[in-house]
Amino acid sequence: MNSHTYNDKQHDKKDSAQAEEQLLELDLEGFFRALLKFWWVCLILAVIGAGLMFYKSYVKFVPVYKSSVTFTVKTQEIGVSGSGISSYSFYYDRSTASQLASTFPSIMQSNILSDIICRDLGVSWMPATLSASSVSGTNMFTMTATGYDPQLTYDVLLSAMKNYPEVSSYVIGNTTLEILTEPTFPETPSNSTAYQKQILLGAGAGLILGLGWVLLYTLLRQTIRTREDVKARLNQHCIAVLPRVIFKKYKREINRSVLMTNPLVDSGFLESLRAMRNSVLNIAGDKKVIMVSSTAPGEGKTTTAVNLALSLSKSDRRVLLIDCDLRNPSVCGMLNIESKVSDPEDIFSTGITRLSGTNLNILTFNTDAHALWKVLKVERLRNLFDSLRPDYDFIIVDTSPCGLTSDPSIVAQAVDAALFVINHDTIRTSRIVYALDTLTSAGVPILGCILNGLDRGFSGYGNYGYRYGRYGRYGYGKYGYGKYGYGRYGYGRYGYGYGDRKKHEEKETNESDE
Repeated sequence: MNSHTYNDKQHDKKDSAQAEEQLLELDLEGFFRALLKFWWVCLILAVIGAGLMFYKSYVKFVPVYKSSVTFTVKTQEIGVSGSGISSYSFYYDRSTASQLASTFPSIMQSNILSDIICRDLGVSWMPATLSASSVSGTNMFTMTATGYDPQLTYDVLLSAMKNYPEVSSYVIGNTTLEILTEPTFPETPSNSTAYQKQILLGAGAGLILGLGWVLLYTLLRQTIRTREDVKARLNQHCIAVLPRVIFKKYKREINRSVLMTNPLVDSGFLESLRAMRNSVLNIAGDKKVIMVSSTAPGEGKTTTAVNLALSLSKSDRRVLLIDCDLRNPSVCGMLNIESKVSDPEDIFSTGITRLSGTNLNILTFNTDAHALWKVLKVERLRNLFDSLRPDYDFIIVDTSPCGLTSDPSIVAQAVDAALFVINHDTIRTSRIVYALDTLTSAGVPILGCILNGLDRGFSGYGNYGYRYGRYGRYGYGKYGYGKYGYGRYGYGRYGYGYGDRKKHEEKETNESDE
């Protein structure tokens, strides 16, 4: 066999084994993530299961009483004495014991004995059931009465003992019973319920059902969790992976903005930003105007755009960051600066604000509801971007999510390229594919995807254990700009605008002065 062919087969087997191992790891990761997310479902099902079992064992509990007696049975022998007079004695041997063992249970359950007991007790139906067991090779028997009423159960047993010889005389002749263990009155039920055991069984069943639901959710849920998912499921290149950032709890108010300018952000996150910047520099080529978008709100689109612009500006590039998310502008709020618009009637009477200590400039539009349709025109945006190209090395355009409005499709026709932000294990793959299709249908080349918000552990982001705090829900900055949910994303207000933020700052200042 050719050595190259053999080596190729060995490599193929190794790659296949690694792929299977990675798939198993991802399935386990997805299961445990789903379990952390839906642990309350398992808890609720466990509580419901425990409650149902308690209801079944307590409310539907029917007490059963048993009374038993142990005795020996002897048959009568007829003989003739020396004087010629018949004599009677009771005896048993092995053959007699065998005969008794085979006939005694049948006699106990016979209709004849039941009718006699009913007449004896003065009832029309048998209030208890009779059963019998014997010790092998002996004439010792145990007779048991089982019923729902303790007094009637006890009476049935006594009546059976009294009337058994009468019934057995038709089968095995005269018999006599010698009591070994006296019957006792059944004061407590014989089927007392172990409530604790039943509750645990119900809770266990509910927990298993909950885990099964989580497993089914994991198998049916298709999200993007790794670089390989970006390539295999989206047919896109993952140019960067950003970890989640979490801030420690402090008693005092701290800066919780997820920016590279924030000294509280860990060096691991900063290193990821530098890697993202270098990737953009390597693949951008002559493309200067780059838009940043995502599928849905809360994926870190604006955070990524601002950090990319900051990182590029720190590498001695002249950078302009344009807030083109006209329905929910949040760049200025994130950077804690005031937007400048000199003429509300002229949509392109925009103010360009320079961020202190950097080569980064910020451009904002007049975002009054009646002016939006004037901004979102392809030719006007192209003319604006062309007029700004000579002054900047890069123009980063933050847009609204592709999965909510058609605005990104309009902006996409005026820019050179696009970056797409995907939040780790959050949005269904089908929705991401649809959002990417809206961009590619506009004719914009996609430089690649940025996988955002990976956790530490499982097959996550190495040793980086950072998380974006509450960013996914409340947006950015000290005052929670942009409460950016599906139902509130439109032409209205989404949380604090600048005027609200300024009033809030003035209120805090007055309170501190007092």
